[in-house]
Amino acid sequence: MRLFLLCLILFGLGISPISGAPLDEARKLYKNGDYSAAVEKLKVLKKSSPRDGNVNYYLGASLVALGRSPEAVASLKIAEDRGVTDASRLLVEIALDDYDTEGAEEHLDIWSDKLKKNKKTEPAGMDELRKRMVMLSNMLDRVEKIEIVDSLNVDASDFFTHYRLSPEAGRLLLPEDADVRARTLVYLPQNRSEMIWAESDSTGTAVLMSASILDDGTIDNATPLKGNFSEGGDADYPFLMPDGMTLYYSATGDASLGGYDIFMTRRSDDGYLQPQNIGMPYNSPYNDYMLAIDEATGAGWFASDRGCVPGKVTIYVFVPSQTRVNYDVDDPSLHDKARIKSIDSVRSAEASALRQRIAAIDEGGSRRGMGNSRFEISMGNGKVYTSLDDFSSRQARQEMKELLVEQEHIDAQIVRLNQLRERYRGGEKNLADQIADAETAIEYGRQKISEWRNKVIRLETK
Repeated sequence: MRLFLLCLILFGLGISPISGAPLDEARKLYKNGDYSAAVEKLKVLKKSSPRDGNVNYYLGASLVALGRSPEAVASLKIAEDRGVTDASRLLVEIALDDYDTEGAEEHLDIWSDKLKKNKKTEPAGMDELRKRMVMLSNMLDRVEKIEIVDSLNVDASDFFTHYRLSPEAGRLLLPEDADVRARTLVYLPQNRSEMIWAESDSTGTAVLMSASILDDGTIDNATPLKGNFSEGGDADYPFLMPDGMTLYYSATGDASLGGYDIFMTRRSDDGYLQPQNIGMPYNSPYNDYMLAIDEATGAGWFASDRGCVPGKVTIYVFVPSQTRVNYDVDDPSLHDKARIKSIDSVRSAEASALRQRIAAIDEGGSRRGMGNSRFEISMGNGKVYTSLDDFSSRQARQEMKELLVEQEHIDAQIVRLNQLRERYRGGEKNLADQIADAETAIEYGRQKISEWRNKVIRLETK
C-alpha cells in the first residue's frame, strides 16, 4: 500500500519510479547521436510514464534532432509543464523556425518565469533567441512580392554550378579552377578585372577576399575586402553586379536570422558600406545562399535549405524588380509567402520570356566545361589546335578559355535573336528595335572574336 502511494506521488510530480535505468540508456543514446534508437526506447517509456518530464523532453529533443519537429511539440509541452526549462528553449526554436512569433514569445515568457522562480540567471542563448524573435517579426513586416518562375532541388556542395548565368553576369568558378584558397566559389566578372571569394582567416572565420587580375592573366596580391561583412560570423558566396558597385553575399552572425542570410552592400571610396539584410522571402531561419541577378536574361537566382533534407538545397529562379513592393502585413497567407511554402505554375508573359532566355544560354553552352568545348584554330604553321591541352603558352591557353566564353555568349545571342525573329513573324511587331540591337551586338561580337583569335595565335607562336 505504501509503495502504491509513493508511486502515485512520484507520478504526480512527473517522476517515474520505473524509468531510471531505461531512461539513462535512452539519454546515453541521445547524447551519442543515435536519435532513432533513443526515440524507440523513449516511446516505450512514455507508455508507462506519459507525464514524466525527462522522458518527454528527451523524446522531443530526439525528434527535433531527426528533423521531426512537429511530432516533438506535444512531448516538449508536457516536459515544459513538468518544469524542464530546456523544453521551453526547444519550443522557442521550433516556433521561430515556423515563423510563429507569438508562440516563441509565449514559451520565452514561460522559460523566463521559471528561471526567476528558481532564482536562476538567464543563459546567454536566451537573449539571442529574443533578438531572433524581434528580427523575425520585423522581417515579416516587410515581405517582398517576387514572382518565382522555377525551382530546382540539388546537392548543397556545388549548388551554384546549376545557376545558368549569361557571360555578362560573370562566372562562378570552383576553387580549383581559380588557383586561390576559396572555401566555396570564386566570382569573376565579365571584364575579368578582379576576383572575389571567401577564405578562412587565422581564426577559421570566412572573410571576403579580392584580387586584381593583371593584363598577362596573373592574379595580383589578394587582400580582404574593406567593410563589416560578417558581424561576428562567416561571409561567403559573393556576387558583384555589372555596375561594379553592388555586392550580394551570404553571412552568418548577429544580423542573420538563422544560419546564412543574404546581404547587400555597395562599394564606396573607403571600401563597402554597412551591409543590409535583404529580408524575406529570400532569407529564412535556415541557410540562404548566393543571390545573383543576371541583367542580360532578367533572371534572379538564390538558394536555400529550408524544407530540404540534409545535404540538399532548393534553387529559386525569380523575376527581379526595380522597385521593392511588399505584401500587406495583414495578408492571411503572409507567413506562407515568406517561407515560400509553395510555388504555383507561373504563366505570365514575362515569366515565359525569362525561361526562354535562360534556355537560350543552355543551348549556347553552359558556363563550365570549357575544356571540353569543340573548336579549331590554325596556328599558321600547319598546326590546327582542337583542345586547350594543345597550347604550350599558359597565357594563350587562358585567353583561349575566355574566347570560348565569349563565343558561348554570341551563340546564346544568336539563339535569342532567332526567337525574337520568330515572335516578330508571329505578330509582335514591337520587337523590331530589340532585333536590330541584337543583330548589332552579334556583329560586334564576331569582330571581337576575330581579333581575339589573332591575339591567341600571337601569344602561342611568339
